Amino acid sequence: MFTRRKLSISVALMLALTLLMTLSASAQAPALEGTAHFRDANAASDSLLVNFGPDSEGFGGAAVLSPGSTYEGWLIDADDNKLSTGRLGRGPYLQGEYVSPSGADLLGRYSTFVITVEPLDDPDPAPSGVIAYGAATRGAVLSHVSALVGEGGAATAARDQAAQVLAYAEAGDADMAAGMLDGVVASARDASAVASDLLFSSASGGDENVEDVANDIIDASNNVIRLAGEVRDAASRASSGSGIEAQQETKNLLAWATRLYLGTEQDGQALDQMTRKAESPYGAVHLYELSQDLAAFRPSVGAPPATGDSFVPMVALAALVLGAAFVLSGGLVVFRSRRRAFA
Repeated sequence: MFTRRKLSISVALMLALTLLMTLSASAQAPALEGTAHFRDANAASDSLLVNFGPDSEGFGGAAVLSPGSTYEGWLIDADDNKLSTGRLGRGPYLQGEYVSPSGADLLGRYSTFVITVEPLDDPDPAPSGVIAYGAATRGAVLSHVSALVGEGGAATAARDQAAQVLAYAEAGDADMAAGMLDGVVASARDASAVASDLLFSSASGGDENVEDVANDIIDASNNVIRLAGEVRDAASRASSGSGIEAQQETKNLLAWATRLYLGTEQDGQALDQMTRKAESPYGAVHLYELSQDLAAFRPSVGAPPATGDSFVPMVALAALVLGAAFVLSGGLVVFRSRRRAFA
């Protein structure tokens, strides 16, 4: 009787711990399908594009609010200053765009994004305090983002240099276009190195979305380097050709320079002539925007941790797992000792 009671208590404790582990893990999963990400409107990262909604199976949409209420987005900086990004609707789709009137670098300043529930007729410009969804970007991730798209960032340099290559190609100056390519390649390699460091260090905090984007950045960097080689070859042929041949090669130079800057999405994915596999569509613009996407927000239910440190729930989850293991092992020890006593 005593043994059964002990086992019952052990099983109950184990189930309770398992439930807590499930809740802890699920609380960290993004609740909304989509992202809020930074883009350039009139200046570097001066806009936030919000686009959330259910997927094809109907999951990932925001809870629909009653009439008279609406969702509103807020960017929050390290000093707890809040900036409204506008109303987003009642749900399940939440969409909006905010552009800084002064051209401020929003990505460089704000690391937290929350969505609050507000009354439609709301004279108070401050947030209500009712936070429905929230997300925060780790400081370690932001330092890598800064190395990519901050002042003198590698992805910014690759995009700007590719734009100059395209401008020279449009002007028919093959030599000047070719002269810019070493800079493009060096910047793309630097961008790949930053993304690789993010992947192989603890900076991502185990965030699969961040790691997926980092892999895309490496892919984009490699494709920019490949396309720079194609531009170099086209520029060489244009410089050495004459007459009709030179005119045709100048057109080819422009086509490859356009792909270097914009990628291949505008003319369809090209096929690698050796492997016949679809080549990456990424160009220098994609490399830059993917770098911005490292700081994209994917909100979970409720407010994010005040520290924005994703290791806090991981440590708590590990503690719960250990607790469950101890309870289970303790129950087995008691059961086996009682069996021996009765034998």
